[in-house]
Amino acid sequence: MLRSTFSLLTMIAFVAVRSQCITTFPATENFTSGSVGTPGTLTTGWSNLTTGDDLDWNVDNNGTPTDLTGPIGDHTSNNTSGNYMYVEATGATATPGKVAILQSNCFDLTSLTNPYLTFWYHMQGSQMGTLVVDMSVGGVITSNVWSMSGDQGLKWKQGWLNLQPYAGQNNVRLRFRAVTGSGELSDIAIDDVLVRSLIPVLGCPDVNASNYNSAANINDGSCQYACPVGYKRVTIEIINDNYPQET
Repeated sequence: MLRSTFSLLTMIAFVAVRSQCITTFPATENFTSGSVGTPGTLTTGWSNLTTGDDLDWNVDNNGTPTDLTGPIGDHTSNNTSGNYMYVEATGATATPGKVAILQSNCFDLTSLTNPYLTFWYHMQGSQMGTLVVDMSVGGVITSNVWSMSGDQGLKWKQGWLNLQPYAGQNNVRLRFRAVTGSGELSDIAIDDVLVRSLIPVLGCPDVNASNYNSAANINDGSCQYACPVGYKRVTIEIINDNYPQET
C-alpha cells in the first residue's frame, strides 16, 4: 500500500512538472508582457535567481541610462517603446565582475526533433564583460554552453545554441548569466529568445549584402558590403520613438 501511494505521488509530481513546462513550439519570448522597472515585473515563468549572483536583470525600454552602452531600442520592433531584458552596470556595487542570472521558463523538448535556441544580445561598451548561457536540466546545471565577451558594437547580434544534447528532456531551463566588466560601460541586454526545431543554415540573410544567402536562417555576422574604390559604405538605422508617425 505504501509503495503504491509513493508511486502515485511520484507520478502526480512528474505530471505537475511537465504541465508547467512549455510544450508548444516555436516558443518565442520577447518580454513584451513584462513591466519596466528595477527589476520590474518579469514575464511569467522567468525569474532572477536569488542565490549565486550579485545583481538582477531588469525589464527596460527606451534605452539604458548610460551613454555609449546598452541598446537604444528593443530588437523585436526596433522601437524605443519595446521591452528587452538588461543588466545595469552603473554604480559602485555593479562592477567589476558582478554576476546577474536570469532563468527561463521550463521547456519540454520531447516533441522536438532538432531542438535549437536562438536569441539576440546587445553588448556595446568599451568596458564590456561577458554573457554566458548555462543549462538547467532537471535541476542539474551545465555551465558555459555558450559565451560572448567584449564590445560587440552598436547593433543587436544573434546568438545560437544547438540543444540536441538535451533532446528528449522534459525539464529544461535556460540561464542567461551576465558578468559586468571593469566599469559602467558594460550594460548587457537580451531579446527575442526562441526555442524551436531547426536545421540551422548559418550565413548572411541581408539582401543588401554582397554575400546574401537566401537559405540562411541564422545570421552569423558574416555579411559583406562591397563599395567602389574610393567610396565608403554608410548605414543609417532609424529607431522609432513612441511617435513613429513623426519620423
